[in-house]
Amino acid sequence: MAQSGVVFGSYTPRVNPKELFDRLTIPKTLELEPRPTFIKVGAVSNVKGSAYMEYGNTKVMAQVEPPKEISKINNRSGTLGIILCSVKYAPFAAMDTDVVARKETFMSVALKKALEPVICRHEFANFQLEIKVLIIDDDGCALSTAINCCGAALIEGGIPTYDLLTSSTVCVLNGQEFVNPTAEVEELLRSLPGCDNSNEEHGVLVTASLSSVGQISECFQKGYLLPSTLERMCDHSLAINLRMLDTIKHVLVNKVKQHIAAQEEADENNEDDK
Repeated sequence: MAQSGVVFGSYTPRVNPKELFDRLTIPKTLELEPRPTFIKVGAVSNVKGSAYMEYGNTKVMAQVEPPKEISKINNRSGTLGIILCSVKYAPFAAMDTDVVARKETFMSVALKKALEPVICRHEFANFQLEIKVLIIDDDGCALSTAINCCGAALIEGGIPTYDLLTSSTVCVLNGQEFVNPTAEVEELLRSLPGCDNSNEEHGVLVTASLSSVGQISECFQKGYLLPSTLERMCDHSLAINLRMLDTIKHVLVNKVKQHIAAQEEADENNEDDK
């Protein structure tokens, strides 16, 4: 007898969100600090700029392609360059296909909104700058990690920017504020009803800022939050961004020092050969 080829999935009972919340690890104190972070700039050699970042268990790769000239007819931005952003999940990321497609679309749009105010687009008029992000592992804060990674890749690639861009994520769930929420917390937030069905505050906030000049390039909020709560979460996110700025600056300065040392060594070798 021929098989139909239909694969039947196992039944998963719906779990009460309150039970899921009880399983979470609740932080005893609110520490406005980034996760343990690893950043490597220049991770890809055949592009304009690149960076690899590990933010806890979240792993992201960003690369900036060389600017491509476009015709004035196709340039709808006038004298400003065009920014194209694409975010993709790695094929081995264990997530539902429909969920991945929706997250990729949303994150691509959000990333473009965060980067456009930072890049000096007037410096490459009639040019198109394409920025690609690969999410290798998502344990929460994927969007803010992608923004941080792209900010480092832009500086490494010599793309003119107004400032170094940093970003972070905070959320509120059942009256508890989570800094740098994990994928488990974010998934629980998505499973909660909308604000029309609940008067209890729950939501997530992603803030991208230019700390040196004191400006915000993007502030994305989803969920039901009171204005006072939103203001407090924004202040907390900006505090984390300021600490993340020191980490990224340290990595970029070390990269420059390594480049200068390598150049001096090459010059000394050339003089010895003469």
